[in-house]
Amino acid sequence: MRIDLPAATPAPVWPDGVAPRTFRDDDAPALHALLVHGYRHGGGSVAPFAAWLRALTGDEEFEPALVVLAMAGDRLAAASICWSSAFVKDLVVHEEWRRRGLGEALLRRAFRTFDGRGAGHVDLKVEAGNAGAIRLYQRVGMHVVGRST
Repeated sequence: MRIDLPAATPAPVWPDGVAPRTFRDDDAPALHALLVHGYRHGGGSVAPFAAWLRALTGDEEFEPALVVLAMAGDRLAAASICWSSAFVKDLVVHEEWRRRGLGEALLRRAFRTFDGRGAGHVDLKVEAGNAGAIRLYQRVGMHVVGRST
């Protein structure tokens, strides 16, 4: 799915008690655990920690500033990982924090970041059967640009 930029993207609205910040090296274990938890029923897979961390931080498109963590105190409630090519690689919200606007806030922050960098659009992939995610992406202005099998 894609959103064309510049888009009239409202500022992210974070739920009470949640503050966004960018990735630091010591966040890696909590981020990995959230991804493993979030993908445990499908929708993606996560390599064991050491291999995952090497792949993430060793990718030429990795930038710590493009990994946004939604922190509820000292707990990680949600996160987005974007590549420098204006691609949302991962978006995961812990189920205890769903339906509070975290996914939308993370996407809006990504759109504004990439708009500020001069990107023409932001893309992501989603499984066709993930109706909840597709509704979220459409609600923030994204549209289908292709399908893969």
